[in-house]
Amino acid sequence: MRAVVTGAAGFVGSHLVERLLDRGDEVVAIERPRAQRGWLKGLDLEFHTCGLDDPSRLGTLVKGADVVFHLAALTEARTPAECYAVNTRGTANVVRAAAAVGSSPPRLVFMSSLAAVGPSRPDTMLDGDSIPMPLSHYGRSKLQAEAVIHAYADRVPAVICRFPAVYGPRDRVVLKLFRMVTHGFALTVGPWGRKVSLVHAVDAVNGLIAAAESPCAPGRTYYLAHPVPTTWGDFVGAVGASLGRDPLRVSLPVGAARVVAVAAEVAARMRRQAAVLNRDRVREIAQACWVCDTRSATIDLGFLPRFPLQRGVDDTASWLRRVQWI
Repeated sequence: MRAVVTGAAGFVGSHLVERLLDRGDEVVAIERPRAQRGWLKGLDLEFHTCGLDDPSRLGTLVKGADVVFHLAALTEARTPAECYAVNTRGTANVVRAAAAVGSSPPRLVFMSSLAAVGPSRPDTMLDGDSIPMPLSHYGRSKLQAEAVIHAYADRVPAVICRFPAVYGPRDRVVLKLFRMVTHGFALTVGPWGRKVSLVHAVDAVNGLIAAAESPCAPGRTYYLAHPVPTTWGDFVGAVGASLGRDPLRVSLPVGAARVVAVAAEVAARMRRQAAVLNRDRVREIAQACWVCDTRSATIDLGFLPRFPLQRGVDDTASWLRRVQWI
């Protein structure tokens, strides 16, 4: 199989590329301009730093591919416009490149997010009947990207995969929590009992590949997560158990977090950088439930995650120790 992977050097992208190469697939990796190979260094693949803004170049790279895994996205942006430029218009360029192939376009597997739909209610899970109500520019940009994919449904066979938070080796977001716990504390916004769906990187990659191979997947949208939800408190408990620590749990009130987010946005704007914590992010974090129903992925794709919470956290901790990040 010839596979094109956008965002190939990123956290999930690099795991996907390694898995494809291990299977004997041919991989074309696409990254942003001036990007380094990072985790892909030394791997036998094509590596291109053309980004998503050159439709003609994308068309050349997509031609002859069996599948395009579109993972490239901005989760943190300096401005809302930057977010839509990459997540929505960048996706449109990828879809148009696939459509331009003609009579035998590649299958497109799009890595979307629960943020495109918004939080679930306490008594329900997000599923195919959920009405999208995203809370952030990131979520809205991903939902608009999904709309572009639907608009090309008659020309490009596509599968939309909505993911919750993905964690595992190489993830620098969860790294912050592991480092806090090693120092004896853990910080969150709002109550620790907030319910979430999560998925380990290995399971996320298995889901993406299943979406690329299942005959009934094109035209469908799937939620890919571990089927058993957890809470942030339980996640911290699993990290503590893995590291042999019982951290002091600190909960920052949502109102205080908004003040911090405003200050972070101002500081980031002065440095011309993206704010890691912003008001959109606080709005999402503060929600009581981000839980999704994975049953359709199990039925159609055979998606059966192998990493329950503690095993996934232990695997992550082991890797972090091995590379001396903690």
